[in-house]
Amino acid sequence: MTNDPFSAAASLDELLTRTQQALSAMRSRAAEHPDGAPGELLRAEGTAAGGRVRAVAVQGGRLESVTVDPALAGESMETVCGHLVSAVNAALTELEARVSASAQADVDALAARLGGLPEQSAREMERFGRAMEGVAARIRRDGADSRAARPA
Repeated sequence: MTNDPFSAAASLDELLTRTQQALSAMRSRAAEHPDGAPGELLRAEGTAAGGRVRAVAVQGGRLESVTVDPALAGESMETVCGHLVSAVNAALTELEARVSASAQADVDALAARLGGLPEQSAREMERFGRAMEGVAARIRRDGADSRAARPA
């Protein structure tokens, strides 16, 4: 280790850059394909009426598809609509659980990636502080030497 303040500052800058990159990677993964191809998004299915009504929701809170068994044609519109609401709500509830699980996995991955950063940051700050103390001491010493060298 050196007491060079520029080296210490560069190490701190590298540490901050790595932290920002990890956070950016996490953000871009979370925002990936909000309007993209459905195959790339988290999805969940909900059913109602004993599976005769199915709804598929995709990440971003969008409904991908709704399927109603033609056997429900004899039911009232109010009943079919109730089944639709139930299936869609079930799909959205399941999707929310999957998105939460995915977000938790992202947080865990980020924590693992950044695990040693607090200690490394403290070491770098200590190193930077010592380097700056050395610079200040040299400035004081050089100032005292130049005053002593002046003719009276």
